[in-house]
Order: sequence, then C-alpha cells, then structure tokens
Amino acid sequence: MATQSTLAAFSDGLTDIFAAEASKKTASLLELAWRRFKRDKLAMAGAGVLVVLTALAILATPISDYLTRYDPNKVNPLFAYKPIGWQRNPEVPINWFGTDDLGRDVLTRIIFGAQVSLFISFLTVCFTVSIGTVSGALAGFFGGWVDTLISRFIDILLSVPGLFLLLLVSIVFRPPWWGLAFVIASVSWMGVARLVRGEFLGIRARDYVDAARVVGAPNMRIIFRHILPNAISPIIVAASLQIGGVILTETALSFLGLGVQPPTPSWGNMLTNAQRFIDIESARGLLFIPGTFIFITVLAVNFMGNGLRDALDPRLKE
Repeated sequence: MATQSTLAAFSDGLTDIFAAEASKKTASLLELAWRRFKRDKLAMAGAGVLVVLTALAILATPISDYLTRYDPNKVNPLFAYKPIGWQRNPEVPINWFGTDDLGRDVLTRIIFGAQVSLFISFLTVCFTVSIGTVSGALAGFFGGWVDTLISRFIDILLSVPGLFLLLLVSIVFRPPWWGLAFVIASVSWMGVARLVRGEFLGIRARDYVDAARVVGAPNMRIIFRHILPNAISPIIVAASLQIGGVILTETALSFLGLGVQPPTPSWGNMLTNAQRFIDIESARGLLFIPGTFIFITVLAVNFMGNGLRDALDPRLKE
C-alpha cells in the first residue's frame, strides 16, 4: 500500500509539473527580439537619440513659438555671427547656439532642419523599401523571364555611378525639398531589391510554401502571407541603416546646390552655407553644430540598425 501511495504521489507530482510547463506562455518572436534588442545598450541609446530628434522635429513649431521664441527665417543682419549663448539684453531670449550670417537663431534652424532632414530620410526609406520589396519579391518568387528582366534592369542601374545618376535626375526635374525623397529613392532601391530577391529564392523552396501551393493558395497570398513575413527581418535592418545614408546624401546634394534650397533650413544646406565663413572665428560654430547633429544622427541609426540585425536574427537563441 505504501508503494502504491508513493507511486500515486509521484504520478500526481509529474502531472502538476507537466501542467505547469504547459500553462507557461511561450514568448513570441517579437518578444524574444525585444529582449535581445534592449540588452544592447548602444542600440537602445541610438533608438533613444532618434526618438528625441524625431520629437523635436515634430514639435518644431511649438518649440519655436514658446521655447526658443525665434522664427527660423527671420533675418536680422545687425546680430550676425553671434557666439553660442549670446543674449542681446535680458528682455529677449538667449541664442543658445548663436546666430548665423543673417542673424537668424541657429538652434531654431537646427530644429526645423531636423524636421526637413528626418522627413526626407523616412520618406525616402519608405519609397526605397516599397519599390525594392515589390520588385525583389516578384523576381525571387516567379523566377524565369520575370527574374531575368528585373535583375538585368537592376544591373544596368547599378552600372551607372550612383552620384552621377542622382545629379542627373536632380538637374532634370529640379524637385522641391520633399521631392528629394523620390529622387534619392529612385537611385537607391536596387540594393533592397537584390536583398529581397535572395531571401525569396531561399524561402520559396520550403515545405510550407509547397503546401500552400498544393491547397491552391493564389500567388499573391503566398508572397504576402507566407514568404514576406519570413523575409521581413533583413528588410527592416536594411531600412534602418539607409536612414543615415539618406541624410548624408541630402547633405552632399545641398553641398552641390541641388538639395534643399534656402531659406528652408536643413542640416545639409546649413553645413554648406557655413563653409563660406570658416575663416571667421565667431562663425565656426555654424560649421560644427549641424555637422555634429548629422554625425550623432548617423551614428545613432547605425547603432540601432546593428541592434535590430542581431535582435531579429532567427538563428540567435535565448
């Protein structure tokens, strides 16, 4: 009897253990990715910097009205080239970053420049990822002549120097500042397309894709329901890493006079304008301030992109 009662107790104990294990909630892939991402301190710091800069860009107008109390385009040549922390008298706001060659408040223009530069970057990435994903998905899924046609077109575009193609499109169409997103996207979607094509070529041969074909699922459902979700991780990483590249591209275009045109402020044209006054000691901050913001933003994006790459890699385990 003692033996039977011991076995019964042992059996009940095993049942409770298995029930407890079964009741545990399995972490989703998104939760696992978040756990890995938040352990990366540099990635979290980069994400935090981007959140702050985005908030400043979104709230640029209220900040200008109630905090800095300067109009970004208000010209006052009598107070040009004022140093960092300058204040004309106690009754007017402080120029925390000084003034530029036309007496405009640099801090206010930096904040509005963030609005322009970040908007162009995010819009460009949206266009780049959309065009690249669709073209790469079609090439990788259908193969054959579709793949050949798209791949050869991409090869032709990649054979042309990117900066030359970008200058050509900019000169021909002369887009407004928001149109730069279309221009930059038109010469930068090919990398995403090749990445997506490679992912689709590997995924389309898997068993669950074959099973979806057997049950009669249409091609568009297979592409967007079964394959694309499994290829989304490298696409997200590529998109995040492109933001910094777009900011640098916009800066290069502004340096050549083809980017955002004054008086609309952007970090690129502020940096370009400041190079003319490098010999003026009190104006050197005009060069370093936008350059520092560009550097910090690109560095933050790269840190966050690296963190996303590690967090979304399905081969990594807890």
